[in-house]
Amino acid sequence: MSDHPVFSLERRLVGRLAIANAIVLVCAAALYLWRGYTHHEAFKEGSELTAWFVHELVSDVAPLMIPLFAATLVVTVLTVRNGLLQIKTMSRQAAGFEPGLLSNRLPESGIPQEILPLISAINAGLERLAQGFETQKRFTASAAHELRTPLAILRARCSGQECPVSRMVADDISRMARIIDQLLAVARLETQQIVLDNPVELQAVCERVIADLYPLASDAGRDLGLWAEGRCKLGRGNDIVLGEALRNLVENALRLSPRGETVEIELLSCGIIRVLDHGPGVPDDKKAEIFQPFQRGAGSHGGGAGLGLCIAAEVVELHGGRISVMDRPGGGAIFIIDLSGAASPSD
Repeated sequence: MSDHPVFSLERRLVGRLAIANAIVLVCAAALYLWRGYTHHEAFKEGSELTAWFVHELVSDVAPLMIPLFAATLVVTVLTVRNGLLQIKTMSRQAAGFEPGLLSNRLPESGIPQEILPLISAINAGLERLAQGFETQKRFTASAAHELRTPLAILRARCSGQECPVSRMVADDISRMARIIDQLLAVARLETQQIVLDNPVELQAVCERVIADLYPLASDAGRDLGLWAEGRCKLGRGNDIVLGEALRNLVENALRLSPRGETVEIELLSCGIIRVLDHGPGVPDDKKAEIFQPFQRGAGSHGGGAGLGLCIAAEVVELHGGRISVMDRPGGGAIFIIDLSGAASPSD
């Protein structure tokens, strides 16, 4: 970090221009008095000279110079502020740049030529960043896609073997396949390949997730339950990716809940889905972090990569909602998918 202190360019420019104006006005007043003095030889001696000087200063110089200085100060302030307004506007635009909005650029038209090279350099840097992000996303999607086929072959070869080692390898392959599917989901979200063009019945999404995960829950010694307050739907959405988001939450709850417990899914009529578990819960300082990529909550174990909750959060946000987590009374966590702003009662 630089040792130079931060300063206000506006205040510095106004201050220096005000000092320059004051010097000019003082010099002009001095010249005016000097010319008057040289044209009044009779007042060169004694108190008459002092009286004349005070009279000229009070009656002629001050009434002219003070308003003139005030006017030049006002004009200076307005000119400096107007000149820096574009910089402040571009600063607000730059503050809105995000990884998903790297196509935005700072305007280069109507910019003073003194700062145009800086704006051009910033835009060129953003272009390089955008290209780097795009290359990274394409690589992630391609690598994940290419890995699916060999993993499917390995899984097929292990499925016919009954030895414990084969079962362990099959489990590892399943976890790897799950991570690859999550990477593909992240790549599709980042490249905006998710189409939201169909109505989505939220109860149907919940029922499908439970049907898909019930065998997994049963094998793990857990149970799944659904309680629906009423039917509601989204006018536009994608039931597949929304179901994947809910599946991530339910899988997480199943993994963290003790054997013999029930993971509950509640669908409220206002469009809020709640997933309740009996796990260790989420510490307060981690409640926001766990929705970031590659973050894993307390008590997590297994082969997860910490992408499930991140994917769920992005999918919910894509559907106009938000996701959060809170403590469950008596222990555990409640994950909340709030789609109330986009949901409406079903016909």
